[in-house]
Amino acid sequence: MPSVLTTGSTVLCGPNTGGYHGGRVATTSSAKLTVNGAPVLLRSGIGPTLSFVCKTPSSTSTKPCTSVTAITQGDATKLTVGGAPVMLDSLAGKTDGAPPGTLPTSADQDKLMAV
Repeated sequence: MPSVLTTGSTVLCGPNTGGYHGGRVATTSSAKLTVNGAPVLLRSGIGPTLSFVCKTPSSTSTKPCTSVTAITQGDATKLTVGGAPVMLDSLAGKTDGAPPGTLPTSADQDKLMAV
């Protein structure tokens, strides 16, 4: 069962490998549901900007990520806050980088899981 993401979770612009990606996506939340004191994340609280710089160098074929362009999965189907689904560590999406990032996550908590 996937873990629920919180403002204490890690959401990257892409896997930190070989000098590419690794930038941390900015997250915010005012949800009343918290885990270990950190509010759960909703779709609206992910990005669009990065809070730590993407390591992908600028060149003719590469570009560092600067924003999240799409979230394609990761919404809980049963757990909602204020009518909006919470986000799970199955989160996936895209960034504006080249190559595009994929939003790998680490929930950094194992107390609240959902589907």
